[in-house]
Amino acid sequence: MAIKYGFFDSVGGDRKYTADDISNFFIKLISDGVFPTPATNLQVVEASGMTVNVSAGWGFIRCKYVYNTTYEALTIEPADLVLNRIDRIVLRLDPSVSSRNITIAVKKGTAAATAEPPELTRISDGIYELSLAQIDVSAGKTAITQADITDERPDGDVCGYVAGLIDQIDATNLFAQFTSAFEQWFTTVQETVKSTTIMYELVHEYETSEDDEFEIPIGIPAYNYALDTLNVYVNGMKLVKDVDYTLDSHRNMVLLTRDLDVIGTPVEFQVLKSVDTEDAESIAAQFLQLAQEVQTLSNRFGGLTLMRVSQAQYDQMTSHDSNTLYIISEAVS
Repeated sequence: MAIKYGFFDSVGGDRKYTADDISNFFIKLISDGVFPTPATNLQVVEASGMTVNVSAGWGFIRCKYVYNTTYEALTIEPADLVLNRIDRIVLRLDPSVSSRNITIAVKKGTAAATAEPPELTRISDGIYELSLAQIDVSAGKTAITQADITDERPDGDVCGYVAGLIDQIDATNLFAQFTSAFEQWFTTVQETVKSTTIMYELVHEYETSEDDEFEIPIGIPAYNYALDTLNVYVNGMKLVKDVDYTLDSHRNMVLLTRDLDVIGTPVEFQVLKSVDTEDAESIAAQFLQLAQEVQTLSNRFGGLTLMRVSQAQYDQMTSHDSNTLYIISEAVS
């Protein structure tokens, strides 16, 4: 069956749901990782001798939650007398019929002159691990100190912090608010503004369609790399330029530093453009008219991006986005 839905009351046993039916409800709302607050959530800290403690806290892995209610004590195996070793403390999801659980475990590394941390196990529909910390078990070590513990919770490649949730907004109310706000702003402009710089917004929404996507098209042909302001959001969370992504201005794309491995992950681009004008009332009137026109389209507007362009700009575009509604206006130069 291609369509899944839920949830409905069972009548005579005709509606039966699995744990995955319930868990997968969160697949597009919450990402894997450790919850960011408090800062001690599932933090690995020194204890005594060759033991470490994992602090209380919440995590999320493959649409399943894990809640550690108190310190979890873990014992690190004795160090090699000659070679170094790096272990990992992991959250391990095991969906097999015999297990069906999430555990906190020590993943032992291989002793070597130049030690490397063990690879995480990540099997589709099988065991899946997130790394909370690395433990440096150098040759001859008899006790683990805090200096031997490398916190990996912030590293999105091996763990990361939980991100979400997505706010859903009813389009009818959205455009009613849009029109009302512009009416108030237009009145203010008429009365007080004669020369100003007006910022206007272009928005494009995108959903990933493949595993491990990291090259995402901005989808706004009018975006000017040198002059405009670009904001990028994933799952409603704003990304930081040069930390979470870099720009490829030639291809009009962003390159994410962390792959988006869940198909259907929402990415939103917001471009802010400025118009310097001595005829602010005229520009305000155009925006108000646009808002009123958009309201009449609200029933079929979902997923579309509005873009005001001149006829010349429209003709110069090498391609036209099927998800963009182009408003041709000769007032745009």
